[in-house]
Amino acid sequence: MELGAAADEAFAGEDTFAEDDRPSTWKAGARSQATHCRANSRRGMTDAIRPSYPPVESVRRALEILRILNRLRICTVGDIHAATRLPKPTIVRMLDTLIADGYVVRDNMCGGYRVTHRVEELHAGYKGIAEVIEASRPFSVDLTNAIKWPVGIGTLDGDAIAVQFWTGTISPWVHANTLLHNRPNLLTSAMGRAYMAFCGEEERAALFAMIRAGSNGSFGSEREAQHNVLLASVRKQGFAIRAPQTEPRRNTTVAMPICHKGTVLASITVSFFISAVPRNKVEEQIIEPLRQAVNKIETVIAFMRRGGASEVDGAVSDCPLDV
Repeated sequence: MELGAAADEAFAGEDTFAEDDRPSTWKAGARSQATHCRANSRRGMTDAIRPSYPPVESVRRALEILRILNRLRICTVGDIHAATRLPKPTIVRMLDTLIADGYVVRDNMCGGYRVTHRVEELHAGYKGIAEVIEASRPFSVDLTNAIKWPVGIGTLDGDAIAVQFWTGTISPWVHANTLLHNRPNLLTSAMGRAYMAFCGEEERAALFAMIRAGSNGSFGSEREAQHNVLLASVRKQGFAIRAPQTEPRRNTTVAMPICHKGTVLASITVSFFISAVPRNKVEEQIIEPLRQAVNKIETVIAFMRRGGASEVDGAVSDCPLDV
């Protein structure tokens, strides 16, 4: 597969190391990784088997009761007891606590307890960044473990992409202390280009309008037309590469969109030193593994959102490509 003009520009003028000439940290002996990690650790994968503290049983019971109420819609103390086998006095105390905090009410008309609108607050922050990270995290970690390069996930944040997750802490070849909370540019970053290439036409037009408004006249119709040509190339290739003039120039980034039903949820990237990956190996070593990870992430998101069986089983990518 040809990497296209954008890739040619990104890799122009760069030599590659022979296998034996690469720095020692790039060879097979990757940095040793901790096999266990406390739940509050920032490094790598969390280890649910070794939590920081023992679980608080009263919290677990309250959450279980809330789940039962949410599932049954309306239920009595007896219904909850039958479902959980918790003592009825404990159930009553938990219900009183949930009522006091506004999550549950007793509905005498229906003869039981039910949840209130406040439970919506519990998922308001989930469908979005948290959902994408939950679906993407294991595959991003697996990808870094396999190819050794750091993986980043970013979501739209106004006029930029905000990096929400990064596996640099487990990469032996990381090139920065952290990229978390960085805001890559929509026009020049791989994340921004991947997002704009695959989002809907109306959203893309709105993003261009926002860029024009904030450019003080430096981004006009001619530059927009030129960028649309670049975005069409990104859609055809299925991935984006950051602008080659971006610092540090010794490395580059490849990005793909994470989509659901034609909507771009996030961009996922792999960053690597240009001199460490021969141009004729980029497809094999970077792009194809990243594409496989995206397919898995999109399938999991479809499953999490209760997509149809055909959508989950047959999804290759939810984002339309120009062919």
